[in-house]
Amino acid sequence: MMMHAREALTEKVLVSQDTKLGLTRIKMPGERYGDVIARLVQAQKRSEFIAHLDAVARAGDFVPLDNDPEYAEIKREASRAGNHRSKGTPVR
Repeated sequence: MMMHAREALTEKVLVSQDTKLGLTRIKMPGERYGDVIARLVQAQKRSEFIAHLDAVARAGDFVPLDNDPEYAEIKREASRAGNHRSKGTPVR
C-alpha cells in the first residue's frame, strides 16, 4: 500500500536508531518510511479484526446466518437464479 505522490506529508515522526533500522529492513524498494508505517498500521488493524472475529467465534456470540430470514431469502433467490442455466454455463 504505497502512498500516492499527491498525498501531503504533514508530520515528522521521531524514532530511535533501532526502530529506523527495523523499518529499513522491512522497507520494500521504492517505499518511503511513511509507506512502511502505513503498511504496518494496516497489518495491525487486520490482525485486531481477525482477533475480534476469533473472540466472537469462541464466545459463540453470533447468530448463524442459516437462522436469519433475510439471508435465507437471498439464498433461495440465488438458488432459483442458478437453476435456470445448465451447470458449467458461464454467467454473462
